[in-house]
Amino acid sequence: MHEFFKLIKRLHIRRKYYVLLLLRSPFDVIRAWMHAAMMRSVFSCLEAESADRLPVVCIGWGLLCALLFLYNGTVWSIYAAFAAGTEARLQKEMTDKTLSLPYRLVQGRLGGEWFTRRNGDIQAAITMMNGPLNIPHLVTAFFNMILSSFLMLKASPTLFAVTWAFILPYLLVNYRLVLRPLPGLKEKSRCAMADISSSIKPLIADAEAILLYDVGSLLLTKCEEESRRLMKTNLQTHMRRGLSEMVSRLFGIGGYLALLLTGFAMIAGGRMALSELMYCSQVRGSILAGVLMLITCKSNIKANAVSVKKVNEALGE
Repeated sequence: MHEFFKLIKRLHIRRKYYVLLLLRSPFDVIRAWMHAAMMRSVFSCLEAESADRLPVVCIGWGLLCALLFLYNGTVWSIYAAFAAGTEARLQKEMTDKTLSLPYRLVQGRLGGEWFTRRNGDIQAAITMMNGPLNIPHLVTAFFNMILSSFLMLKASPTLFAVTWAFILPYLLVNYRLVLRPLPGLKEKSRCAMADISSSIKPLIADAEAILLYDVGSLLLTKCEEESRRLMKTNLQTHMRRGLSEMVSRLFGIGGYLALLLTGFAMIAGGRMALSELMYCSQVRGSILAGVLMLITCKSNIKANAVSVKKVNEALGE
């Protein structure tokens, strides 16, 4: 993420970007709290045999949810316009920088590398800024995880401990499976894509010379080898992410069952009401969603950071 913050500092948009991130960040935790509080209110009405209060409770929480989504849509519309303007500006600066470089420096690199920087690397930087499950969702997930944990700790320290007893091992396993090897795999994939672009260019630009010297099969073989290298690298990335998803399902279901068993034991002992268990169950879902989103965002950011570093290098030349 250091490279990304270096980039937005270069573009002089750091302060506005931070403000937009902070405006977006409380949405998930407020929505999770409203959902959990509504469930607790509904079950409290049922336990107190006050079913006539249910319509008022549901309508009240429904109006609050509508206002929350209106706020979120307004913030995202402003954020999307900001990201689109930043992308156009970054494309222009990259083009101007490339045109200002000495001819020897431009010719000293493969055409596929310039093509990748002009398109793929800039797109990765904008995806990191505005794309799904990247920096905006990382900040939101962090706030969601911390504040939801505080809500659950306040409601039931026992269920809080049970929840995190399953989350912490999952974080360790996911780090070793996905987060640590991902930057290296992304760099291999990026290099393979640049080599493919460089191998294809002579087939189009120098077609007559290739036919004259009969080297078309050699170039096609080289393209095939680079494509296979790209495919193998991407396959390794998808396999690691698939293993992470499988582990998350196992720990998620196991943690939910442990929460229910502990909660029912507390209800049987008279230490908790059913409405409180439903509240803790909903908050636990918010904590888990925040953790999973945090991990996915971290994985995507690590992958995109490789391209952002190349953008900084190109603009700094």
